Amino acid sequence: MRALRSPVSLSSWASSAFRRRVALTDPCRKFHGSLSRASNSDVFPDDLQKTLDAHRSTNRASIIRRVFPKTPRKDASHPVVPVEDNAGGKTNEHSVEEPSQPAEPVNAPNVEENRSPRKPTRKRLQQPRTSLLQLGPWSVDEVEGRPEQSPWLDHMDPEIKRADAVSHLDAEIRALERYMLPTPREHPKVNQLVAGVTNHLAGVVPHPPLVIGSRRTGFASSHSNLDLILPVDDVERSVDRAQDPRPSRPRMRDIRLDFLNKVANTLEQSPMFNRVHMPKRIPLVTAVHSPTDLQLQLSCGEGLPSSVEYISSYVSEYPAVRPLYMATRVILEAQGMLGAHTSSVRSSALLMLLVTFLKMNHGRFNRPETLGEQLLAILHTYGSTVDLKSTGVSVDPPGFFNSDSLEQGGGGVCDSEVPSAQLRGQQSLLNLKHTAAKRRNFPTARRLCIQDPSNYMVDLGRSCTRTAELQNTFADAYCRLQDSLDSWDPSAHSSTATRPSVLSHALKANFDDFEARRIRLAFGSDQ
Repeated sequence: MRALRSPVSLSSWASSAFRRRVALTDPCRKFHGSLSRASNSDVFPDDLQKTLDAHRSTNRASIIRRVFPKTPRKDASHPVVPVEDNAGGKTNEHSVEEPSQPAEPVNAPNVEENRSPRKPTRKRLQQPRTSLLQLGPWSVDEVEGRPEQSPWLDHMDPEIKRADAVSHLDAEIRALERYMLPTPREHPKVNQLVAGVTNHLAGVVPHPPLVIGSRRTGFASSHSNLDLILPVDDVERSVDRAQDPRPSRPRMRDIRLDFLNKVANTLEQSPMFNRVHMPKRIPLVTAVHSPTDLQLQLSCGEGLPSSVEYISSYVSEYPAVRPLYMATRVILEAQGMLGAHTSSVRSSALLMLLVTFLKMNHGRFNRPETLGEQLLAILHTYGSTVDLKSTGVSVDPPGFFNSDSLEQGGGGVCDSEVPSAQLRGQQSLLNLKHTAAKRRNFPTARRLCIQDPSNYMVDLGRSCTRTAELQNTFADAYCRLQDSLDSWDPSAHSSTATRPSVLSHALKANFDDFEARRIRLAFGSDQ
């Protein structure tokens, strides 16, 4: 049976192959859309392989070929917009804005040209993201009656005459610090709020909450949040054991989440709090105190974080860090560039940037009244000198690190002896950026990197994916401040009618909402 079926199958296969060949050579039949676009020179009736190769070449050329218009569009309502690179918003060199330059032949294969062509779409003219965020509580808008203000001048002694603009800037920075700090009337209100939260959570949590964050370290202003930590005992961890279990293990994580759920339910039932929220990815509870409009953040932990001790030691060693922090914070807040909710740097990470600069420049500013010079140097360093998209910041020991410095064993920018644990942490943080770059996750690859001095494996700047905009904000503030110093008129200071300010143009902020929140916090009645 097999011998009888074999010749039949061979003959049928040969006839079908002959029919397929005839169909391909028949110019009246078209089985593929590319044949309709092909010319007669692509068809070789006597050679099937040659015909297929010619069609493949034609199809491949139609995919990667770029056609530029010979003349620009005359329709003014549809402006020609240069193509932006997905990697970083760079303008394509072969933009349609330059039609007079002929396209050069490409010999080597181009990765960009191998991609499928996109449909031509009209690109909407969008404003930068920063301009949208400026419509916040610090924005300046003359049309809406929000002028540029300098209320800290009330905290300066008008009888003291400054010799030059730099000394006047130093006095303004110190006056801004005194203005931003909580007033004596606000401290009792915050203490009453902490006591009220403690009473509400008396039967829910095993220990009373502890104040952490800026309210404990002394870097809080009148509009700062109230951060509380709920101590949770971990009986399996002991100081006598050589290897303790991790505090973030699943069992303890579930216990803390259970406590936070109870805390959220308790606060929701109280009329003193509103907008109680528990994020899904972050283990904390946020709420707003209704009488004072003060926002609370409650989290769980073993006790006070080690960052409190670190910051206290930094302040005792560098007292200038707090006035500089207040000035740089207002600069960023006025431009919508502070906080994780803006995809920018957190206040704690900003503090570490300032501490790193002061430690790296230890002994450089020993003369009195140098806060203005230090602020200028900080804005210039983080605005223009260092590329924070590819360079990490190490707080202790101070310095900058990147791939080149790690290859040299940590002896890049900082000359201090770097412990091996810190090097491993820096390598781990950079590996995360490199992995993100390979996966074309460029916001993560270019985010701010600040190594936590209390835990070398933690990145304090990971919330900031707008690193380029952050550096532009620093650079613009530096230019504005330098212009104010150059145009400062000492004769105007002698006049009692005018109150010149060097710092106001650099801050570029309106303080109406800040004053409203301060009044509500100071005079809000308890319910």
